[in-house]
Amino acid sequence: MANASIKIDTRAVQKQLSDMAKQIPFATATALNSVAFDVMRKENDSMSEIFDNPRPFTQRATQVEKKASKTNLTAVVSIRPSQEKYLLPYEEGGKHRSDWKLGNLLVPVDGPVDQYGQISKGMLKRVLDRPDVFKGTINGIKGIWQRPARGVQRNGNRGTKGRLQNLGGKKTGLKLLYVWRDNKSVGKSLDFVGRARSTIDALGPKAIDAAIQKAIRTAR
Repeated sequence: MANASIKIDTRAVQKQLSDMAKQIPFATATALNSVAFDVMRKENDSMSEIFDNPRPFTQRATQVEKKASKTNLTAVVSIRPSQEKYLLPYEEGGKHRSDWKLGNLLVPVDGPVDQYGQISKGMLKRVLDRPDVFKGTINGIKGIWQRPARGVQRNGNRGTKGRLQNLGGKKTGLKLLYVWRDNKSVGKSLDFVGRARSTIDALGPKAIDAAIQKAIRTAR
């Protein structure tokens, strides 16, 4: 019987495959990190869609907490701890975060607010440091009040200057700057996890495929 002995030197191919195998974990980690930063940007961009005029602090809430490496192919995207304190109810449900002992909310009435419509701690401290401002309950309304200016009135008498307000059915020259309201459940949804999953599903396969193709080209 006629036969032929076939022998092929596969050392070059084996080396190429070995080189490619070495490249794949690094390329995969690079792809995972690329998707992780895409998720971070998507989450941060969504803040201005969910909230009205959010602070830059809120718009930078999402971080890539942990990047993937060739020995650990896991990337972690999370909300920074400081922002998570007040954003978590928007993800898991519940009441607004409150810094007050009774758990209530301080709402502006005629008091100053910052450019984002919020009461910063520094601003509140400056208001409370004024000698004509005090915290208290007037006519059943618990808030932060400003005493009226006193001096010569239009009729020549001395007393409270300016227009009187009707609070609780009574006239008063006090100005209500901020009022405490009962806390309530948040009315918006952050959907952090859902948005992250959608972004991963949309971008993940393409990123991994591109990483593998790059590893193959590099190993040639």
